[in-house]
Amino acid sequence: MPSLENLHQRFKGKPFALLAIDLREKRETVLSYVRRHGLTYTNLLDQDGEVSSSYGVSSTPAKFLIDTEGNMVGAALGYREWDKDEMISLIELLLKQSLNDSIADLAS
Repeated sequence: MPSLENLHQRFKGKPFALLAIDLREKRETVLSYVRRHGLTYTNLLDQDGEVSSSYGVSSTPAKFLIDTEGNMVGAALGYREWDKDEMISLIELLLKQSLNDSIADLAS
């Protein structure tokens, strides 16, 4: 989770949002963890697993990259260090591509 917090801080103020969804955890457990680790990105709770099941999430952690149009542009299963240079470069590339696509849409 610290690498996600670092990623969140890196892209703060850009067209980027980080949402975490805790699966089948008690509210108090999630709140305690968020506070203890100083997490500032949005943490949601899927207490009964219903939402995760509807999206086919069968193992955690699972990460999804969604563009500004709501399309999934990437996915990763298992733990990743999201604040590493290659991950930051990937997200910067996706943000640039999304911006270019938006400009192209405005021009047409």
